[in-house]
Amino acid sequence: MSDVRKPDSRVRRTELLLHRSLASLIHEKCYDAIVVKEILARANVARSTFYAHFDGKDELLLSSIQHMLADARERLAQASDPVEGLLYFSLPVLQHIEAHLERSPAGRHRPVQWQVHQRLEGALIEQLEADLGRAQLAGAVPAAPPELLAKHLAATFLVVMDWWLRRRPASSALEAHALYRSLVETTLRTRPSP
Repeated sequence: MSDVRKPDSRVRRTELLLHRSLASLIHEKCYDAIVVKEILARANVARSTFYAHFDGKDELLLSSIQHMLADARERLAQASDPVEGLLYFSLPVLQHIEAHLERSPAGRHRPVQWQVHQRLEGALIEQLEADLGRAQLAGAVPAAPPELLAKHLAATFLVVMDWWLRRRPASSALEAHALYRSLVETTLRTRPSP
């Protein structure tokens, strides 16, 4: 019998409350200005409980991003198209942001913040490198260095996301996703000439 256990429902619920609290605060104010006390108050979680799960708000942010990406991957399940499997994160991440923007008071939306941007980019690059390595072994994507392709896909996504957040009137998450796909899909589907 395997000793690997899923977190119990109370732990998962607490983490979800903390993730949601941080996300809502990020859409209201600068990440640097957010303090753990605010996250705890919004989530209605005790300080000792928070520190039993996370070392601080940076670790909570990274955990939030990783959970968002994992949830997006689960929704995709097993894509038959390798390119779909690589770009699984785009629409769910944009829709996540769009949902928070809709709940924010008008005019209070902020462009992507540097710390959030860096954590998201790092998590995307790490996941994309692993996915690209597997896709290349299967001959499904061009044989370029996986770390270079991963950086290209992540950087392009973040540029599109930042552009989308600054644009007024804003287009929908679906439109931003389509734009991202149009910018990167050719790279993933092009095979070098022999």
